[in-house]
Amino acid sequence: MSSIKSQIQSHSLRVFIGISLFGVIIVWGIWRIQSNEELVNKSVERSLIFEEEIPAMRGNIYGSDGKSLLATSVPHYYLGLDTDQASDELFDNSIDSLSLMLSRFFKDKSRQEYKSLISQRRKDPKRRYLRVVNRRISHQEKEELQKLPLFREGKFKGGGIFEPVPTRSLPFNSMAMRTIGSLDRETKTKGLFGIEYSYNAYLAGKNGKALVKRLAGGVKLPLESNSNSEAKPGMDVVTTIDVNFQDIVESALRKKVESTNAKYGSAILMEIETGEIKAITNLSRRERNGEVHFLEDMNHAVLSSTDPGSTFKLASMMAVIEEGNLSLDDYAANCNGKIMHHGLPFTCDHVHGDITVGQVFEKSCNIGVYKLIEKVFGMKGIDNYVNYISQYNLDKPVGFQLKGEKKPYFKNSQDKSYSRSTLPWMSIGYESSIAPLQMMAFYNAVANDGYWVEPYLVKEIREGNQVIERYEPRKSSSRIASKDAIEAAKAMMKGVVENGTGSGIKNGFCKVAGKTGTAQKLSSEGYSKQGRYYTSFMGFFPADNPKYTCVVVIDAPQGFGMYASKVCAPVFREIADKVFAYDVKIHPAQQKQQERRLLALQQKAGISTDLQEIAEELNLPVEPEADGLLKAAIVKNDSLVWQKLDEDNGLPNVTGMTLRDALPVLENKGYTVKHRGLGKVKEYALSGSTVSLVLN
Repeated sequence: MSSIKSQIQSHSLRVFIGISLFGVIIVWGIWRIQSNEELVNKSVERSLIFEEEIPAMRGNIYGSDGKSLLATSVPHYYLGLDTDQASDELFDNSIDSLSLMLSRFFKDKSRQEYKSLISQRRKDPKRRYLRVVNRRISHQEKEELQKLPLFREGKFKGGGIFEPVPTRSLPFNSMAMRTIGSLDRETKTKGLFGIEYSYNAYLAGKNGKALVKRLAGGVKLPLESNSNSEAKPGMDVVTTIDVNFQDIVESALRKKVESTNAKYGSAILMEIETGEIKAITNLSRRERNGEVHFLEDMNHAVLSSTDPGSTFKLASMMAVIEEGNLSLDDYAANCNGKIMHHGLPFTCDHVHGDITVGQVFEKSCNIGVYKLIEKVFGMKGIDNYVNYISQYNLDKPVGFQLKGEKKPYFKNSQDKSYSRSTLPWMSIGYESSIAPLQMMAFYNAVANDGYWVEPYLVKEIREGNQVIERYEPRKSSSRIASKDAIEAAKAMMKGVVENGTGSGIKNGFCKVAGKTGTAQKLSSEGYSKQGRYYTSFMGFFPADNPKYTCVVVIDAPQGFGMYASKVCAPVFREIADKVFAYDVKIHPAQQKQQERRLLALQQKAGISTDLQEIAEELNLPVEPEADGLLKAAIVKNDSLVWQKLDEDNGLPNVTGMTLRDALPVLENKGYTVKHRGLGKVKEYALSGSTVSLVLN
């Protein structure tokens, strides 16, 4: 019996020990899990706090006046709220008014819906961050929202968070878009092309650093840290572009490119003496979903090098005039429309008969150029001819500030593709390659009395109001050709418009000078004979006292008679007329005198500041200066005399005023105004407290 009892006791002891050990193991396991969870939580907590780069605000790009914004970084934000950040007392005192104000501001939820949403998030620490609205808010909206409860306490006390979203804006939309450039799609911090790309180092600024904590949903909450550093904004770039001229050039080019369904078009307007590019536009034909669009997506003015066509004849004619000591009235050749050159036909569009040197250029006679080249250089004299091309800087890049410019290509006797037909073809604008901007620099040098000026687009780098760097263009100290050759070139360009291929644009507000160019398109089968042309017009205006050089290029226009004289020349004329009308400072003295008298005859009355601004713009002498309401009087000693308006028993004399000026003058005196007609006030009458105006 005792044996059985001892066995039971021994078995029970083993079971007890086993159960006890099992219990110890369970307790140890629970402790280990709890300990590891704390370690894991601490590890996760550490991984959610990290240092992040804060993007710098990108600098602005301005027009030539330093005020017109071509590109700017407009701050936008996502509105967030860390619902667990505020103390219980602050939260309870703020939630009702905050919910009401958010409902009134965004008009997307009721006050109760906002309160419920924010309160529920506060109870759930894992989802404590709330993006209040899904859309981005503007900087102006941010300033208003910062006044709301919780948000006005700051992000660390109230929990309000404004997540910055970099947004690049073009205030003038697509105007000069290819020249201004664009940012990369992924980060929106690096320039892809144009000024944004070429001047990225200045515009980008310097990023800052901030300690942040990642909340649920991937939202980042900034934390206070001694290692935080502010981002340094980028510098501003001031260009030479005049937004008014840019609009003129772009509008004129677009109408013609769209109407001819051309492959692309490009136009540049440059100030002759300074080299400042005042306008540059490029339009490419693109097809999307069966529809044709013309977009600014490639800078053809700088990048599209091709055979220049007949505009290159200016260089050839200057070379033969200099080398052969020729005058414009010298006999050049007899053009019968076609000659043979080593078994190859060399043709001209017209039979010109006997023509002079000047007429060769005016009529763009291929055979005349051929005969002059043969006479002066000989058909093996290409190297001597190319020396002149080099002297004119045509074989060199202009050093343009935008990246991507290619070196022009011209053959010499050592070129692998040189042949016996190279010189005659090259002399009329084939078997070579040059960009419109590079060719324009040559034409500009001619307009500038032979002094070559580097075209440039960016004139200043600014940091705030301080100029950090100012660009000055390169200018030649000597003429690219003799004075006689330069004067002959200008005379020939005037002759093109007066008597030659550009006579269709002879009439306009100002005299212009230039050269048409129509080149057959080069294909795998040679030069096209199917009516596909590269057309251009290059010149300057006003012809007798030039201030601007302009080039217009339209590639592969479609339709009948798509030659430069019908395609590019009219665009040049429209640009010249509108720029001339806008820039009154280039008007001839005689015309300014007529403008003075015309202004006086208008008998315009108005506010002194408005009239004085007009006088300054038109460079009109004023005697004497006066304040208040004025009446334009008569021309006296070549000056305008303004007189103060008379009042009849308190009623101002508004005769000659526009309705815009007359209304505030009379209404400020307490009168009710009625009017009929259009124009300026011709008559007025008072009846009680009502003034009736008759406009005419």
